[in-house]
Amino acid sequence: MTSPFDEANTDAGAAGPDPVARRQSVLCALVADVLKVSDVGADDGFVALGGDSIIAMQLVSRARKAGLRITVGDVLAHRDIAALAESATEVRRGPAPVADSGVGPVATTPITRWFRERGGGVDTYHQLAVLRTPSTLTQEHLHAMTQALLDHHDVLRLRLSVPDGGDGGDGGQDWALDVLPTGAIDAASAVRRIDVTGLPNADWTTLVRRDSDAARDRLRPREGKVLQAVWFDAGPDRQGLLALVVHHLAVDSISWRVLAADLATAWQALDKGAAIALEPVPTSFRRWSRLLGEQALAPAAVAELPGWLDRLRPGAARFGDRPRVPGQDLEDPGRRFTESLPAEFTRELLTSVPAAFNAGVNDVLLAALALALGDWHRARGTEGDGTTLLHLEGHGRESALADLDLARTVGWFTSLFPVRLDPGELDWAEVRAAGPAVGSAVKRIKEQVRAVPDKGVRYGLLRYLNPETGPLLEQADRPEFVFNYLGRFEASDAADWSVVPEYGTGLDGTGPGMPMAHSIEVNAATVDQAEGPVLNATWSRADSVVSEADTRELARTWFSMLRTLVRHVREPGAGGLTPSDLTLSSLSQHELEEIESELQAVRGRGL
Repeated sequence: MTSPFDEANTDAGAAGPDPVARRQSVLCALVADVLKVSDVGADDGFVALGGDSIIAMQLVSRARKAGLRITVGDVLAHRDIAALAESATEVRRGPAPVADSGVGPVATTPITRWFRERGGGVDTYHQLAVLRTPSTLTQEHLHAMTQALLDHHDVLRLRLSVPDGGDGGDGGQDWALDVLPTGAIDAASAVRRIDVTGLPNADWTTLVRRDSDAARDRLRPREGKVLQAVWFDAGPDRQGLLALVVHHLAVDSISWRVLAADLATAWQALDKGAAIALEPVPTSFRRWSRLLGEQALAPAAVAELPGWLDRLRPGAARFGDRPRVPGQDLEDPGRRFTESLPAEFTRELLTSVPAAFNAGVNDVLLAALALALGDWHRARGTEGDGTTLLHLEGHGRESALADLDLARTVGWFTSLFPVRLDPGELDWAEVRAAGPAVGSAVKRIKEQVRAVPDKGVRYGLLRYLNPETGPLLEQADRPEFVFNYLGRFEASDAADWSVVPEYGTGLDGTGPGMPMAHSIEVNAATVDQAEGPVLNATWSRADSVVSEADTRELARTWFSMLRTLVRHVREPGAGGLTPSDLTLSSLSQHELEEIESELQAVRGRGL
């Protein structure tokens, strides 16, 4: 691709538009594209328009191709595109990078070792996505497209070796992973066709669930068979469905976006009678896995140990009357439910609320969760020292470890790390009235989350890949609540290769016999629907620890607190900065708010 900056790079003194103005123009177009909005200007903010860290990764990758270097941190920190353009640098052309081979041994990553430690069945741990397919798709087409995915994305040929006694838990030897050569997996073994011609759409759900479960049971990670596809062929007059089942060792939430986009690209080529040519993958998962092992021993990682041990200190609020016994509670769809927040609230939670506090969407969701948990524990007398210890899941593709382009790398990158949330002493009547106490809690939680270095990516390195720090973290307190925000998904009612949200958006599926890793698990995602963005949250619970009634009450309280945040931001003067937003980080939150109040007073007098 030709960079819009090539001409300027050849002659720095050549006449032409102002470089910052050109960067603004490019970034405005890219932001409009990734967020599917129009009329984006330099004064608009990425977060205020509904962007999050996962979409920011896509923006960073596209900007690099357009000749600009920015980071995810830049995208989320700058309040408008004008400031982002100021921070961007131009990427000058150099020698083409040497492609690293994704074939061969793959180092076990922290999340892989966490999975092994969890115990239970290995072969059926998967993720499922269901996509709409064109009415003109044929089995020959689908085989060619699936083969292109298998050959192009190395990790879709991942093979797992489990030594005797290494099926899970704490005993046995470590697992071994390797990527098979290109062409080693035949698409014919991965694709099944189900004829649903004439079957009413209303009758598809049971069929899709049944055959997706059967596909899950055909996964054979020890043979390198980590992908299964089931095509529900509705004939030449109706769209069909494609259920993709991928072993979790080879996929995560961001990977699904890559795979869906590549299927659309492959189809466009075949539909025109052209050869499939997928966009290159700059960095292999194998290269990333090796890097993690190197970083686990680095001084920057080891220096974080005291902070992690402090977060994992005893005393946080407890869940249930007794501790969860590892391995006792198994994953069970019957102990899982999903709640949805209407678009009228979700839209503001993605835009005006984070913009008001110069925060991310995750900060907002966690602030409401901290309020909900505080209220929930207070009613049960289980509040402990007033803090809540959580596990957070992140996408794990953090540039802090290395300046590598991972936007198109398929694999399981997830990071899992602890946070300790403390909303402070609260006037609960003021909270329910959406008063200033709500804003104070948001600012506190935002600062606590930002205090986690580099989004927690090094915690897993210290816990699982460093032999000296690992035992110390293993003996520390363990979070019993996990929260994962999967980001925002587009779900057009008509577009081919779009996700069908009714079947989930990359949620984990375990198959029978998988132990729960926490007492309560929450997976949330935003799905763009006809009425606007809708926040869906799926809750799972350990029956021996938390009752269904208590879990549902907590879910309702969280959504109630989210609505309260929206009401709070609608009030004049709501929001504001926090110390981490400023270079003068020695300012306290109280001092910063005094300065903001004085500035508002000056503006009010027209001075």
